[in-house]
Amino acid sequence: MAKFNFYLRDPSKDGETPIILFISFNSKRLKYSTEKSIHPKFWNEKEQVARNMKGFAKAKIFNSTLSHIKTTAEKALELLENQLKRFPTTFELKEQIDLELSRNVEVSEAGQQYSFLELFDRFIEESINGLRLTASGKRFDNRSIQKYRTVQKSLIKFSKRYNLSFESIDKNFYNKYVAYLNREEKKVVNGKEVITKRSFSLNNVGKYIQVIKTFLTYATENGYNTNMFFQSKQFKAHKVPGFSIYLNEEEVRQLYELDLSKTQHLERVRDLFIVGCWTGLRFSDFTTIKPENIEEDFLKITTFKTGEKVIIPIHFMVREIMEKYNGRYPNSLPPAISNQKMNSYLKEIAKKVECLRVTVDAEYTKGGLKVTEQKEKWELITTHTARRSFATNVYNSGFPAINLMKITGHRTEKAFLLYIKVTPEENAKQLLEHWNKRTLIVS
Repeated sequence: MAKFNFYLRDPSKDGETPIILFISFNSKRLKYSTEKSIHPKFWNEKEQVARNMKGFAKAKIFNSTLSHIKTTAEKALELLENQLKRFPTTFELKEQIDLELSRNVEVSEAGQQYSFLELFDRFIEESINGLRLTASGKRFDNRSIQKYRTVQKSLIKFSKRYNLSFESIDKNFYNKYVAYLNREEKKVVNGKEVITKRSFSLNNVGKYIQVIKTFLTYATENGYNTNMFFQSKQFKAHKVPGFSIYLNEEEVRQLYELDLSKTQHLERVRDLFIVGCWTGLRFSDFTTIKPENIEEDFLKITTFKTGEKVIIPIHFMVREIMEKYNGRYPNSLPPAISNQKMNSYLKEIAKKVECLRVTVDAEYTKGGLKVTEQKEKWELITTHTARRSFATNVYNSGFPAINLMKITGHRTEKAFLLYIKVTPEENAKQLLEHWNKRTLIVS
């Protein structure tokens, strides 16, 4: 059921503040300007009307105008639902209310003029409903939409301290926004200091900047932006090889042989992780393997993220896991749980493996500074460790990188070599083994 409520933009202001009509419908939210302002002392927050009191003689007319705007918005929503046979987007609703109220709307070459944040809302809406598609012509997945929403929330908070517009996207914006992301924020709750915003890693800052660059490209292509600073080298979305681990074959074996029969929920998580370790599939793929993907000794899957078709031989550990669950589940594999929950369980499981209780130096850039933390290896294991372990172990076995990329889906050897985790010691060992083989051939 749709809800229509008025609220003050700044209820604590000592002076007039705009009144906003907040419309909530079908999990969508529209903040519609009433073009009316009032001093908070004349506003009845509970009744959402102006107080009829001395000093505000026009309260009756004022409330009549607000009532008219609200009634018009209700009728506009009902009209659009009937015409479209679906719920309208927030932009369609705003335009219809503007039309019903006969408001003069400033029009650009692209049509309706939107502010930076209003257009960002439309950018997300079009990504959801399919009006905006990926470069390969597919709809955006939920993870991409969530990423856009996260950046949008960050920009809304940042806009409270920075005048955010298409014209203000310059070097000053870039520096201040990056500094904002890098800064850790705290507040005191019940006498204790609580972190309200953590400082970002360099790659996380880069992801936020990349989303903004994508949005500004969209805004430019649709005629809403003419400021091209976002394309300059000074507006850089940094991406560096992040710190991560992989499990070598011996570590994978010990994890596989760990007796978890008394905790079957952990056993299922461990087994599913091992499937990832020997298929190289992403979490979204190794948790959604269907019976039809299994053909004798091979898995044949179209990957969720890239849409590429891959064929992977079934490793003997995966085959043993499938035999264990045969008849219990349609695909003979353990059922999936959420990524977050699986990561939590994986750490609980890995902590039981002695060889994973070793200390490693975790290095990364956070808050603009290089940070090194000592952690035990089990603390760093996630679902993605499985895919990285597969790529690194198979590469270390001597399997050609170009062939392995057909399974991992990396398009360039440079990207693949950045992805795998081969230590200098392992590189030296491989070279020594190569020389020894050459010596045997010559002799």
